[in-house]
Amino acid sequence: MIRLILVVIVVIMASALSVFLTLNPGSVSFQFLGIEGQMPFALAIGLFLIATFAILVVWRLILGLWTAPDKFRQFNVRRRKEKGFDALENALIAAAAGEGEIAVRQAARADALLDRPALSRLLAARAAEAAGNLPGAEAHYEAMLEDPKSKLVAQRGLAQIAHERGAHSEAAAYAKAAFDQSRSASWAFDALFDAQVAQGDWAAALDALNEGEKRRRIPVDRARRRRAVLLTARALEYEASEPETARSLAEKAVSAAPGFAPAVVLAARLLAPARRHKRAEELIKAAWSTDPHPALARALGDLRKSDTRAKRAERLRLLAATRPEHRESKLLLAEAALDASQAEAARAVLDPLLNMGTPSARLCALASRLARQEDDDAAARRWMTRASHAPGEADWSDIDGEGRAFSYSPEDWKRMVYAYGDEGRMTHPRYERFEIAAGAVPENALLEAPKPARKASAVPEFYAAPRPPDDPGIDEEGA
Repeated sequence: MIRLILVVIVVIMASALSVFLTLNPGSVSFQFLGIEGQMPFALAIGLFLIATFAILVVWRLILGLWTAPDKFRQFNVRRRKEKGFDALENALIAAAAGEGEIAVRQAARADALLDRPALSRLLAARAAEAAGNLPGAEAHYEAMLEDPKSKLVAQRGLAQIAHERGAHSEAAAYAKAAFDQSRSASWAFDALFDAQVAQGDWAAALDALNEGEKRRRIPVDRARRRRAVLLTARALEYEASEPETARSLAEKAVSAAPGFAPAVVLAARLLAPARRHKRAEELIKAAWSTDPHPALARALGDLRKSDTRAKRAERLRLLAATRPEHRESKLLLAEAALDASQAEAARAVLDPLLNMGTPSARLCALASRLARQEDDDAAARRWMTRASHAPGEADWSDIDGEGRAFSYSPEDWKRMVYAYGDEGRMTHPRYERFEIAAGAVPENALLEAPKPARKASAVPEFYAAPRPPDDPGIDEEGA
C-alpha cells in the first residue's frame, strides 16, 4: 500500500512537471569543441537524464567487475557455512535419535566446514556418547576444558560419564569444580550431591546440601528431610566409637525432621546412657504425634530398664493417647492390655481391627495371644497358623531380631536419602528383601497342645473339631 502511494505521488509530480514545461517552453544553447547547438529545454532535460542513467549503469558494471573476487569468496564462505549448519543440524538430530554412527559422521563433516572449535568438539562429544563411545566422548570433553567458554559444559559431560562408569570420586571432583565455578548451574549441585551420596561420604554430602540450600538449588523442606537422613546415617557411624558425637548428630537429625523415626529411635538410644530419659521421651512423643511407628513404641518401652511392667504399660498408653485414632496407637493399646493380662480391654481394641479386611501377621499374632489368655488353645493355634500365611507389615520389619530398629546397610541409607528426602516416604529394605524379623510376630513359638481327650484319630483334631460360626479360624479359601 505504501509503495502504491509513492508511485502515485511520483506519477503526479512527473505529470505536473510535464505540464509546466509544456506551458513554459524554452531553449538551451551549447558550445563544445567548436560545435554549437540549440535545442528545446524539455529535450535537454530528457537527454541529461538518459546520460546520467547510462553513466550509473557503466559505473555499476565497473564496480561489479572490481568487487567480483571478494563477492565470490564471500559466496563460497556462505555456502560452506550453510553446509556446515546443515551437517550440524543432521548431527544433532541423529544424536537425539540415538543414531550414533550417523551423528559421528555428520559431526566430523560439521567440524570440517565450520570454524567453531568449541561447537565442533561439543557436537563430536555428544555424537560419541550417542554411539556409545564413552572414551571418545571423554577425550573431546577433556579438550574442551582448555576453553573457558566451554569449560562448564565439559565438566558436566565428564561428570556424567564418570557417574556412568561408577567412578563417583571423579564425578564428585568435576561436579565440585563446576559447583565452585558457577552459582547458577543447578546440575552441578545435583551431580555433586549424588556422587557424594553414592560414595557414602555423608559429611561431604551435608556440606554440599548446606551450600545448595543457601543458593536455593533445593526446596527447604526437601533439604531438611535429606539432612535428617544424612545426619542419622553419619551418627550411626560414630555410635560405637564416639557416642557423644553420635548423640549430637542424632539430635540434629531430629530437629531437621521431628517425624523421622530412625533418627528419633537412635537419639533415644543414645540419650538413655546419659540419663536424659525425659528428653528422649519428649522426642518419641513428638515423633509419634507426627507419624506413629512401632519402633518408636519399642524405643519408649526400652528407655527405662528400671520401669515395672505397669509403669511401662502406662507410658505406652500415654504415648498412644497422642494419636488415638491411628492404627498403631490402637495396636499399642492392645499390646499393653495383653501385657497386663486385660483380655477384655484387648478384645475391645482388636475386634474392630480384625474385621477391617485381611489381618496382617502381626494382628493375627496378637489375636493368638488374646485367645491364649482366654484359655482357648484351639483358637490360638488357628490364629497363629493364619499369622504364618498372612501378609507382613513393612514398618514392623524395621525392627530386627536383636531388638535394634532400622538395621540398614549403607546402600539402604543411600536410597533412604532420596525416598524420604524427596518424597517423605520411608523405605523398608528388610521387608523388600523378604527378611523376617525375629520378634515381629510375638509368641510365634510352638504352643503347647492340649492333651487329647480321646485316642488320636486319623484326622488331626485341628481339622476335625467343629468351630463356632464366629470363630476366627481358617476360612474356606485357606487364609
